[in-house]
Amino acid sequence: MPTGAGDLKDKVRFDSREEDANGDPLGVFKPGFTVWAKVDYLRGSEAAIQQRLEKRQPVSMTVRDSSQTRTITPAMRVVNVRTGEIFNVTAASPGRDAGFRNILAVSGGAPG
Repeated sequence: MPTGAGDLKDKVRFDSREEDANGDPLGVFKPGFTVWAKVDYLRGSEAAIQQRLEKRQPVSMTVRDSSQTRTITPAMRVVNVRTGEIFNVTAASPGRDAGFRNILAVSGGAPG
C-alpha cells in the first residue's frame, strides 16, 4: 500500500554537527530542520535482531522528499520531537513511493 500524508504521524528533527576549532564537522549537534515522518521499528531480520541484542534499535523512517530531506547524510542524527529519542542516521535514499525518502537509523550506542 502506498505511503500517504496521513501515515506521517511522528515529528522528527534532523540535527547536524557544528564545525570544531579546526573547521571539521566534529563539534556539538545543532538543531536543524523539522519534518513529519513515519517511523517503523524494525524487528524481524537477522541484522535487526543482532542490533537489538546490542541494545540498539534499528528504524526505518519515511519522510516527504524535499530540498531539505535530500541533504540528509549519515553524519546527521534524528530526534523524535515528542519522545526525545535520538537516532543516528545510517543511510538515506529515495523512497519506494514517489515523493518520499527512506531513512535508516539506529537508536542507542554511541552518539553521532
